[in-house]
Amino acid sequence: MPDRLLKKWVAMIFDHPVSDPAWYWEIDAPCWEGSPAEVALLIAETFERSGELLAPYSDAQLNQGLWHLIQNASAEYAYVFTDPEIPFPLRVRTLRSFVPLFEQAMAARCSPHLAHLDEREANPLNSVCYMWWDVIPIHGMPEDPGRRDFDQEVLAVFQCLLAIPHDACRESALHGLGHWAFSYSVAPIIDAFLAQTPGLRPELAAYARKARDGDVL
Repeated sequence: MPDRLLKKWVAMIFDHPVSDPAWYWEIDAPCWEGSPAEVALLIAETFERSGELLAPYSDAQLNQGLWHLIQNASAEYAYVFTDPEIPFPLRVRTLRSFVPLFEQAMAARCSPHLAHLDEREANPLNSVCYMWWDVIPIHGMPEDPGRRDFDQEVLAVFQCLLAIPHDACRESALHGLGHWAFSYSVAPIIDAFLAQTPGLRPELAAYARKARDGDVL
């Protein structure tokens, strides 16, 4: 992927003033015209190099742009993760790129506030971090043989995110696992996390125990 094209994409998604409603709800808002495979590659490279590529933008700009990327109301970029027309290795690479995004951007910028408790004065980026798996159109589908390998990759990503030593990242993963508890047994993943993470904040440990039974909002 040429850097020129990648930087053009990044600017289109993130280089906007923060507003309410956001820029992407405007009728004439710009939209990337590339193929779904190109969008998947652009997302993967952006997230893999997020510490570098997203550095010029404020936390609020990142929050605004990431909401645009992962929800399916203002654009259809997020459908590339499960688009069967896109080669499986590319979809997996794009999915796995969530890990460096959370390591390089979320953990570096988010505050340690817990969103499910509505703790005040949280960083603006905490919003999309917490709601990531609630909004992104990736859902467990064990009844579909064509999705089982991809779903296992998603569960592996959850485990990687839980290993990031930051409460906002852990809470995001637990939030997602709570939703996936209705499709797969996530209890072994959460139990291992609790056993391997001594000194966890009690409120987050309690949220983890709720997530293993799907008791999350």
